[in-house]
Amino acid sequence: MKKERGGKREFCGKMSMIYKYISQLANMQRRLIDKQAKDRKYSGTEGKVIHYLFEHRRQTTFQKTIESVFGLRAATATQVLDSLEKNGFIKRVVSKTDARFKEIVLTEKANSLKKDVYRDIDSLEKQIERGIDPEQLRVWREISEKIIENLKEK
Repeated sequence: MKKERGGKREFCGKMSMIYKYISQLANMQRRLIDKQAKDRKYSGTEGKVIHYLFEHRRQTTFQKTIESVFGLRAATATQVLDSLEKNGFIKRVVSKTDARFKEIVLTEKANSLKKDVYRDIDSLEKQIERGIDPEQLRVWREISEKIIENLKEK
């Protein structure tokens, strides 16, 4: 049963606006990253993937890794990785441990982007965290992890 309370909808006595805030945050974050990347040689999503690859360059990364880390569908991850490869920022090499898989490796060309990628991500993180104390951030991370876990359930 829907009721109005203080201008917000109530469903079965619970405030049901979490999805709205998650959607709003995701859209705002995407727009900011795309705005930062506008003058770069990569999209906002590509910048996030490049950043991840820099941060995890000592680890083996596969397409499935990118799908999992960023919550992307296989087709979307393929599209992003294809673009990065076409632009010469990554290469896919046959895995040394399992020839069925290709590892994603940054190229020398990608190294020229490192400073910009890190500056963009650091700027975004600072803007997001401004005015939020460390304990609030810890609680937010715990709640976010639980929401992600809940949404993965089928």
